[in-house]
Amino acid sequence: MAVRPYQNFPGRVFFSSLYNQSYRTQVGSDFLVSSSAKLVNPHHHIASSDEVSWTLDTKDLRGMDDRKVLSLFSVGFFGGFVLGIERMLLTAGAWRLLPVHFTAFPSESRKSSIWHRSDIPGDDLCPTGTKLFGSFQLLDKQISKGPTNASTSTSSYVDYGFGSDTYSFSGCHRFRITRIPRTPENAKELVQISLEGFHCDPQQNRLWLPRIALWFHAAYARVLFANGMQSVLTRGAHQGASHQ
Repeated sequence: MAVRPYQNFPGRVFFSSLYNQSYRTQVGSDFLVSSSAKLVNPHHHIASSDEVSWTLDTKDLRGMDDRKVLSLFSVGFFGGFVLGIERMLLTAGAWRLLPVHFTAFPSESRKSSIWHRSDIPGDDLCPTGTKLFGSFQLLDKQISKGPTNASTSTSSYVDYGFGSDTYSFSGCHRFRITRIPRTPENAKELVQISLEGFHCDPQQNRLWLPRIALWFHAAYARVLFANGMQSVLTRGAHQGASHQ
């Protein structure tokens, strides 16, 4: 996938996301007991978590399915300008300081590695096990088959782990899309896109990051989310226009 101009600069959607997004210091309970969480935090140590989300009208996605949305969000998150400095350092060799590794992850599922942002697919998710820039690994993905009835919400997600359970720092990002059906209280069909994450010390049951580091993490999560949303909505608009 070629690098698009809107991956390099903040645009209207980026700032709109910063304004409209919601932030909280907790994640869905299903995430913390997921197979990905068991890989990242095998001893169930205390973890710090947060979530950034934005609820939109379904029409804003211009007919994109869940897989497409999660793929484009991944492109913006890992290939956008916000992660640029970190990505440059990782590809220059900094990933060797803490290469992503999870002891219980099946060795047969360890696929290829991505080192260039132009190689991150925008039409489909990478295979489970794919490593990005040596420091992130796709651990799990679940795509909804659609609602069983008109009143049921559906959810799809992709999990990217980072750090190592053999070191003192590991964590996981979950990109999630939830489709919310029309109800008597809400006349529109809605969609919520969220970035959930947690990090922990797999070796000791403690939270050791200082408060200023947690503040920086929260700010970083907000702009990374905005970069992901810019990729989803801008690319979706471009594709919608090209098919008219």
